[in-house]
Order: sequence, then structure tokens, then C-alpha cells
Amino acid sequence: MSNFAPYIKKYGCFIVRNVTPDRNKTISIFQYPINFNTTRDLLLIPGVSESDIRASLLKGELRHKILAKDIIIECSDIDLVQFNLGQKDFLQNAGVSFGLAVGTPQITSELNSRISTDGYSGGFSEDQHKTLRDLIHFISGGPGDGFASGAERITLPAGDPFPTSITWYLDSSLTTKLVEKLIVYTINQVPDTITWNMYNTAGTSIIHTIVDTFTYVNNVFESSRIRTIS
Repeated sequence: MSNFAPYIKKYGCFIVRNVTPDRNKTISIFQYPINFNTTRDLLLIPGVSESDIRASLLKGELRHKILAKDIIIECSDIDLVQFNLGQKDFLQNAGVSFGLAVGTPQITSELNSRISTDGYSGGFSEDQHKTLRDLIHFISGGPGDGFASGAERITLPAGDPFPTSITWYLDSSLTTKLVEKLIVYTINQVPDTITWNMYNTAGTSIIHTIVDTFTYVNNVFESSRIRTIS
């Protein structure tokens, strides 16, 4: 790991999920454990840099665990453009959709159709676009820039390894919702759909929703997902 990356990152994500066929198996990446069906943002590990992740994807433990079907990649918005076409296909099959091409990050076709050359007039106002961007940031972590400190996250059912509801509240009073994540599982206890709802400032009305619908190989290994944004 890099001596030049000793601190916690502020932006970016590289989140992997343990989907190993052995459901009792805890795997380790960069010496940090990941329990079955739980995730870890590797960029939150002190000392792990983007270059460490790129190298590991080329010929390290990340590549090995992807090939062994131990992990899938749930979020990646770091620059991976050093790879050749074969590696690009490998990463796309592992779940990476961003950072694989020179230029601006790839955007889903549905969102792209709503954003014209000026950035907003295709259907979203500037404020709406910022709200959607904030929602996407919540997917990879939680409240950050523009949100007050003191937000609290509640996971339900409490203590269940397969939670169906994860909600960020404005504070410990738990009266004002910021974002909620709702998970529906298949019979094999892998997500069938994941829905993120972004609430207005009053915490009463949903103003943006993102829904991921999953497809699996052998009922366990994610092969594709469709993202709907509204």
C-alpha cells in the first residue's frame, strides 16, 4: 500500500461486495476483512490509493478475487483508463462502469437524455441536478459536502445480516429523512432490487429515486443491473 495515501479519502469510491459461494467465508482485501454479503469501500482504507487499486486489478488480489467470483464491484468512479481493451472488458464484467474511457465519467443513458449541452435544460434544473448528484454520493457512503454534521443512519431489521431498510436522518431525533435505501432480496438472499429515495429538506417528500434491478448467473453472481432514475 502507498505511503503517500495515509489519510481517509474525501471523494471517490471503490466499493466491493463479498459474494463468495461459501456463505460463511470472510475474505480480506488489503488486509481488511469483508464478511459475506457486506461491502467495503477500499478507498476508505488508510494507505490505499487509486494506484494500489489499479495495480491490484491488473495482477493482484482484486483480480484474483474477481476471477474466483468472491467479489463484485458495486461502485467505482476512479480513473482506470490505463487498461487495455481486454482489461476493460474484464472490469466491465466485474461491475465497473465508470473511469474506463478518456473524458468525462460515463453517465447512464436515461440521465444523459435529460441533460443537454448546457448541463441542465434537458429536464433537470440546476438545483434538481445537484440533488440527484447528492443522492448518487449517498449511494457510495453518506452525507458529505453541503450536509450538516450529526446525521444518523438507522438499519432495519437491527442485527439482521440482510437488512431491508437503511435510512439516513438529519440528526438523532430521527424525524427528518435525508435518504433511504430499500432492499428486496431473492430467495438466494442477494438483492433483487435496491431503491434509493432522496427526500426534500423537510424530510417528508421524495424528490428523486434511483432503482437498480439485478440479474444473476447461477442465482448468486451478478451479471448485470439496470438503473432507473426518476
